[in-house]
Amino acid sequence: MNAKKLILSCFGVGFLPIAPGTWASLLTLLIFLVIHYFYPVPVISGSAVVIIMIVSSVLCLLFAGEAEKQYDVKDPGWIVIDEVAGQAMALLPAAITSQKVLVSAVGAFVLFRIFDILKPPPIREIEHLSGGFGVLIDDLVAGIMAGTVLCIITFLVTLVQLSD
Repeated sequence: MNAKKLILSCFGVGFLPIAPGTWASLLTLLIFLVIHYFYPVPVISGSAVVIIMIVSSVLCLLFAGEAEKQYDVKDPGWIVIDEVAGQAMALLPAAITSQKVLVSAVGAFVLFRIFDILKPPPIREIEHLSGGFGVLIDDLVAGIMAGTVLCIITFLVTLVQLSD
């Protein structure tokens, strides 16, 4: 396996036989939780999530389009680095705002997988874009949508707790 394929598959996670995107998202969640465990400061865990998102996005943009051409497949299932970027995007609110980080992070994971799998508008429409951008952008938008819903849920839970 060449280096580009190793990167795009998130060190082979993309070749797992069942739900490789979910496994890549779970790996991202676990990396975040380990970072937060050792550095439970929002600016550190938030910065780590942003770095993960940027690095995985750049790598996807650099190599995914080339892989699509080489294997003659649109968004091959084994390319899961885009899930890493999208999951990191979804984790950002949990990293920087939540006091119940584990609950929020698991919520971000579940919400991201729901949005990534169901692909509600506008996700389904933008996944048809070509090249590395097309591979990446639907996952980033799913991450934004998941993060937004997570923020709304967190806000509503906080309101209920304050009213008690």
